Amino acid sequence: MTSQTIDRADTGLDAVGATVTPDLIDRLAGFVDGAPLLALRVTRADARARAQAAHDALLFPQRPGRLPAAERATLAARLAELSGDDALAAHYRALVADGEDARPALVAHVDRVALSPRDSRPEHLRALEAAGLDAHAIVALSQLIALVSFQARVLAGLRALDGRGRDGVEPFAGVPVPADPAIAFTTDTLEWRPWLPPVVLDEASEEQRRALAVTPSNTAIGAYSLVLAHEPESLLHRTPLFNGILYAPRGLPRSDREFASAVESVVNGCVYCASVHTRRFVELTGERGPVEALFAHGIVGLSDQPRLSAIARAAARLTATPAALANDDVVALRSAGLSDGDIHDVILSVAIFAWANRLMLSLGEAVR
Repeated sequence: MTSQTIDRADTGLDAVGATVTPDLIDRLAGFVDGAPLLALRVTRADARARAQAAHDALLFPQRPGRLPAAERATLAARLAELSGDDALAAHYRALVADGEDARPALVAHVDRVALSPRDSRPEHLRALEAAGLDAHAIVALSQLIALVSFQARVLAGLRALDGRGRDGVEPFAGVPVPADPAIAFTTDTLEWRPWLPPVVLDEASEEQRRALAVTPSNTAIGAYSLVLAHEPESLLHRTPLFNGILYAPRGLPRSDREFASAVESVVNGCVYCASVHTRRFVELTGERGPVEALFAHGIVGLSDQPRLSAIARAAARLTATPAALANDDVVALRSAGLSDGDIHDVILSVAIFAWANRLMLSLGEAVR
C-alpha cells in the first residue's frame, strides 16, 4: 500500500494535501488507496499517530527491563487471539521467534485482565513479582494488555463502519449491571488507591518527568499517573492519545463521548471510571435520567432515547465482544443522526476506555 494524499475539505485537516502513510491499524483493517475510512482516520491524526507510537514503544522498547521484547510479542499475540482478531494475532505472531514462550504467571494475568478485568486483585501483582517482574515490568505488561484491547476494538469498529461487521447478530437484549453487589455505581467523586507504590515525583528521572508533562485532562499529577510513570516509554504517548480522543475538537459531542465511555466502564465493572464519566455527562447535559437508567437497568433502560440507546448498544457490544459488532449497530447509529465521523469518535472512545479500565482495575482500586 502506498501513501495517500488527503484533501483538507474531506477531513478537516489544517494543512492541504497532507500525505498519509498507512499505519498498522490501516493495514490490518485492509484499507486500500482511496479508502474513505483512511481519510476519516486522519481527522484524528494525533490520536492515530500516538496509538502507533505506543505500539512501537511497547513492542520495541528501548529498555525492556524484566519483560523482554520477545515475551511481550508472545503475550500480545495471545491477547489478540482472545479478542477474536485473526489479523492482529498474525501481526504479533510474526514478531515471535520459534520456541518463544511466556511465563505461566504472566499468561494467567493476561487472560484475566483481558477477559474479566473487574476480577483483578492486589495479590495478582504479587504473583507477577514472584515471577520476576518489578514495578516497571508490571506497568509495561499492564500497558501491553491495554494496548491490544484498544487495537482490537478500533479494528472491529472500523470494519463494521466499512460494512464488514457481522450480519444477522441477535439483537442486544441489554448489558446487565454486574451482579456483584459490591459494585455500586455512582456519580459521587471517588479516590483511586494504587497497588504499586507510585513514583516519587521529586525522585523521578528526566524521562519520567517528560512523560508526566501532559496529564489526563491536563490536571494535577495524581497517584494513577505516577504509577504509570514506572514505564515512561509508553506513557509518553498514552496520555496524549487519551486526551486526543476524549477532548478532541469538533466531531461527536463531548457528552456522547462521555456516555460511551461510561457504558464501557459499567460493562467492565470499573466503578471509578463510571463515576468520573457519568458525572461529566450530567455536568455537560444537566440530565441524570440516562445515567440512573444505565446504572439500574443497563442499556435496556435507554430504550426511550434513540440516540443514547444506539450509542450504548454499539459501545456495549464493542466492549464485551469486539468482533461481534454488527453492521446493524452502525445502521442504528446512522439512523440516530450520527455521521461516520461521529461513529468513528464512538469507536475511539470505547477503545480508549478498554485501555483505561484495564489499567485502573488491574493496578489499583476505587475508594469511596
